[in-house]
Amino acid sequence: MNMNTLPRRVPRWKAVVGVVAALALSVTACGSEPSESTAAGTAKTFKIGHMIFDTSVPFYSNLIKKERETAQQLGAQVDIRSGNGDLANEISVVQQFVAEKFDLILISPSDPKGIIPAVLQANNANIPVMAVNTQADVNSGGKIVTYVGVDDYTFGKGQGELLVKAIGESGNVGYITGKLGTSAQIQRKAGLMDVLKQHPGIKIVSEQAADWDNAKALAITQDYLSKYPKGQLSAIVSQGPEGVSGAANVQKSGRTDVKFIVGDFPADVRKAISDGTVYGSVNQDPAPQGENAIKYAVEWLKGNQSAVPQPNAYLDLPTITKDNVEQYKAAWGE
Repeated sequence: MNMNTLPRRVPRWKAVVGVVAALALSVTACGSEPSESTAAGTAKTFKIGHMIFDTSVPFYSNLIKKERETAQQLGAQVDIRSGNGDLANEISVVQQFVAEKFDLILISPSDPKGIIPAVLQANNANIPVMAVNTQADVNSGGKIVTYVGVDDYTFGKGQGELLVKAIGESGNVGYITGKLGTSAQIQRKAGLMDVLKQHPGIKIVSEQAADWDNAKALAITQDYLSKYPKGQLSAIVSQGPEGVSGAANVQKSGRTDVKFIVGDFPADVRKAISDGTVYGSVNQDPAPQGENAIKYAVEWLKGNQSAVPQPNAYLDLPTITKDNVEQYKAAWGE
């Protein structure tokens, strides 16, 4: 027998090393993908999608900015897409997030009931959903992890209390609402009306929707002043900050008999309160809503579910008049 044809003996230590290496490769190739870290030990980047019903609404500028800053700080990715103010588009955006297998979806819908079919699709795909700033009507179906924002019913009550302080126990009031059907519009009205039940001398004599649009709010204000001459209208309440443009216009026309109550606290509202053209506002700050939404999303995805307030993560709603306006910075616009 030719000795050169015999199998070569492999040293024992090399054989052991080879087996260990093979096992390591097998585990790497066959093991499931980790949820929070890769095999190399680097943290996973969570993909978070946010559907906002209309990103052109000025309120959302600081919310969007803060979401992006917070996502960068926490090593997450946030993709913000607009529904362009149309429910069908809003549903389509959420469906895109589901198809693209985002880790978590944030929604700010225009219609709390209309968005539910999209929520259900995310639920069926085991993708958690959080509502931010505007709510989804979970009584109609679907599951929401939590709602991050303000209690709009309390917001409306705050406006009602400011109105009573501004005009007393009687007077006619024009009401400018936001986009009809949004949770903010519905709940703010409910809060206001519950306050006015205790003050029957105050009457809402006209109500129109401005859709959170400055130009529409100004046109509605001008219409109210045309319908109700001096002495026939005590105040105009605007659910959002859009009423500030009408307040400035009224001041120039000499209708100092009309008090203005608005919502939110951008720079122009702050100045109007300081100048006396607006009596007061309820301060809803968008930045912490964006920050908390991303923080809670990341905590949830990391498995720290106890760190996420449920079913609501409410923020404070201070009321602001000329007496305390200097204590607060504008929520956006500076």
